[in-house]
Amino acid sequence: MRYIVAIFLFTVSLSYLCLADENTKGFPPFYTTVHDGDIEKLDIFWPLYSKYVSSSEENQRFLWMGFQRKLLDSERKRSMFLPFWISGINDDGIRYHALFPFWGTAYDFLIYDYINFCLWPIYTSSVVNNQKSKSVLWPFYSKTEGPDKKSIRFFPFFGKTLTYGLEENKFILWPFYSSVKALGKRGGNGFIFFPFYGEINADHLQTRWYLPPFFRFSKSNNQQKKYLPWPFIQLEKGDINKKYFWPLAGYKKTNQDSNGFLLWPFIKWNYSGNKNKGSQRLYFQPIYRAKYVWNKEEESREKNWKIWPIAQGTKSNDYSIIKILDLWPFKTSGPIERNWAPTWQFLEIKKSAENSEWSFLNRLIYYNKSEKCSVWKLWLWQFEKGN
Repeated sequence: MRYIVAIFLFTVSLSYLCLADENTKGFPPFYTTVHDGDIEKLDIFWPLYSKYVSSSEENQRFLWMGFQRKLLDSERKRSMFLPFWISGINDDGIRYHALFPFWGTAYDFLIYDYINFCLWPIYTSSVVNNQKSKSVLWPFYSKTEGPDKKSIRFFPFFGKTLTYGLEENKFILWPFYSSVKALGKRGGNGFIFFPFYGEINADHLQTRWYLPPFFRFSKSNNQQKKYLPWPFIQLEKGDINKKYFWPLAGYKKTNQDSNGFLLWPFIKWNYSGNKNKGSQRLYFQPIYRAKYVWNKEEESREKNWKIWPIAQGTKSNDYSIIKILDLWPFKTSGPIERNWAPTWQFLEIKKSAENSEWSFLNRLIYYNKSEKCSVWKLWLWQFEKGN
């Protein structure tokens, strides 16, 4: 075990000498810094702590609980230690504090423009898009009023929502009975008597449910839909063409987009765009993933691929990169590349029209060849030779 630890610490120490990005310095995975124009980043044993500073804002994060944000061109700032404490100053200079679940006020938090609570869930008042709501013993009683709609709810016994000029929704003994009535020019109405039967009747849409949500038959002007039963067999025909035999196989196609799967969630693909501009993705989870993007008008192409945990690579019009090993099983991200990849990546190969280079053990051994010269580097020693 002590040999493994020694090798790990030796590899980590090498990463301090020269990181792949010239704007990035540090001692990964313990800390890294990035200086790129007016942007500065600091990571300390990511994801333990991160800091981001730009010309307009400053953000700090501790794990996924502690957050602090300042807008440098205004008074607005916020500090949070979720889910217990929130404090800050909003755009109007109003200070606020909240100690969940006892009492407090917050602005621009989650979906709320404003929220106030006392001994949650006993009492809560909130504003979302000018819709004012109050709740007592949430979710039992709530009332909402605003310019677009109003609602009242005694959950789960009765509830009613009126969206002016659009529709009216009701429920009685949720989830057993719910209904909808369209108030616009298109008209129509429907109900669901769960778990037995439901229907929608309108000029533009006819739907029947049997044992909802499992068996559904819908027909509209441009679409037909069948669930036999959901989610195992899903069939659609029209503007959207879909055949799902989940989890064995399925595909879905619209005008310029398509996607599909085999043995979900292991094999998936999607395609978006056309022959002139678009993207294509392919996944064989968790081993292989690839993304291909093209734009003929700009004469650009780029392909990214990963064979986990062996390697990842990028190839475009201007350059290509291959990196061996890649222990991160998910989509490549900046914090992982800065803080953890240097500890396991032992070979990197880059090629472009101007030069080619390769590095071993995070530049313990490094070689770069350009039109002007060739550079060899062995840890602290560097040799140059003109071409």
